[in-house]
Amino acid sequence: MKRFALLFFLCVGCTTLFANDTFSKARLDPFFDDFTCEEKNKLGDAGLTDRCTAAPPHGGGGGGNGPFVPPPNPPPPPFPGGGLLPIVIVNNSGYHDEDVYIVVTGVVPPAGPQAVFLDIAMGTGIGTLVNQMTGQNSLTYTKKLSELPMGSSGRVFYTPALASGVVWFSMEKPLSMPVLPAGLQQPNFLSPSDPNGNYLTNFDIFEFTYNLGMGSIFADATAVSFHSIPLYGYISTPASGSLQNTGLFQPRSFIMSQIANTFASFPTASEWFKLILKNGSDIVRVVSTGKSMSVPSFDINYLDNPAAYGYSYINDIWSGASSFYRTHTLKITANGGSNETYTGVIQPDNSIVLTSSPSNFQVVLSPPRTTPTPTTSQDIFSGTFFIQSDTSGMGDGVQMSLILEQGIIAGVVPTTQTLSQTLYPPLQKSFYTTNPSLTAIGQATGPWYDVYSKALHHLGYIYTFAFDEFLWPEVQIISNSFIPGQTYLGITIGNVTD
Repeated sequence: MKRFALLFFLCVGCTTLFANDTFSKARLDPFFDDFTCEEKNKLGDAGLTDRCTAAPPHGGGGGGNGPFVPPPNPPPPPFPGGGLLPIVIVNNSGYHDEDVYIVVTGVVPPAGPQAVFLDIAMGTGIGTLVNQMTGQNSLTYTKKLSELPMGSSGRVFYTPALASGVVWFSMEKPLSMPVLPAGLQQPNFLSPSDPNGNYLTNFDIFEFTYNLGMGSIFADATAVSFHSIPLYGYISTPASGSLQNTGLFQPRSFIMSQIANTFASFPTASEWFKLILKNGSDIVRVVSTGKSMSVPSFDINYLDNPAAYGYSYINDIWSGASSFYRTHTLKITANGGSNETYTGVIQPDNSIVLTSSPSNFQVVLSPPRTTPTPTTSQDIFSGTFFIQSDTSGMGDGVQMSLILEQGIIAGVVPTTQTLSQTLYPPLQKSFYTTNPSLTAIGQATGPWYDVYSKALHHLGYIYTFAFDEFLWPEVQIISNSFIPGQTYLGITIGNVTD
């Protein structure tokens, strides 16, 4: 199947090349990179070599890896058995293990699901799940890395099956997260008013889900809310089609400088610099666009504020009298729902009525709004759905709202192509670039995609948007089989002191 897909890609690529009467090295390179990587993975699956570690999607040139190379993957730790998943922590932070803290949270079904802490035993590193109860604090279950047993090349702990698992890392100071009646009070990373004194602490998270019954593991480095510490993940027994690594490994100082350089290169730089939170001259963290809008700090009407920018992206593609999707057909395939393709018509009130074929399901997307909050710009950057009605009974409205948002985040929309989850991954090389289907002023201003995502994806595979896995399947490393004595996760902490 994958070989067929590669041949199809090559044929489509050849058609495009001949249509332009030129053989483009830039177009051929991604194909051969993917082909070489796939062949190396086949040898890796046979145990003849390491699997491929893909280069960052926009690596090289003005950023990417810079002079830095990925760290080696941690070798296998001791395996205690009992279905426990080993997680190896390699500390390249520049801090001693005594000054690096972790605490693990998650949920277990089916009771609620029940939120839990992982209680890691000193000496053995074996974790047991403890239900979160009002009055508890994460400090009780926090460990210094120096308190975990040594593994093969780092510290190691072991977790039973856990959903929505989060490894919280912090430098020099543990996080204080009390359990309130409403649940765990996570740090307020947006404001110095955090009631538990966490705001200035350098912390970050790595996510995983371990389902022992199904033998599946999903893991990722995430910057959906913010980024502060480079974390580089590894899975020892990846599923076919999954990479072995995800996340960032470059030093924090390099990452922050690259983000700032990216922001500075655009006409709307003053807005994007609002994402970089500082304490004096020191960078505390960089926060995502949607989260900054929630303060509000970043313009909550960024995509629809002609008074500020002399242009409205929403007017250009949607609400204007001669907008792109009033003069071109909007088609969206409801992947994950009915899988039928809908055709959209913008109404006089600027709602979009989408009708499917062949079942004639109807979904209505709400008209754009600049008030009250949340605005349409906030919905898009936060991954919030803007559905007015849905007759499909299969969640088509949610899927199509999501697909439209993904296309806007990546800069693919507007396009005459049918929007779908399968459309986006082959277009990765053109993500976060000026869309030629915008009007001339739209192309000269902005940009009108997520520059936060552009900056971080230039450095590697990391979640930057709530539903990034459909734009960047590579952000999530996956194992479909837990193999006792072989399967483990690794997390390498990058340098944060230089």
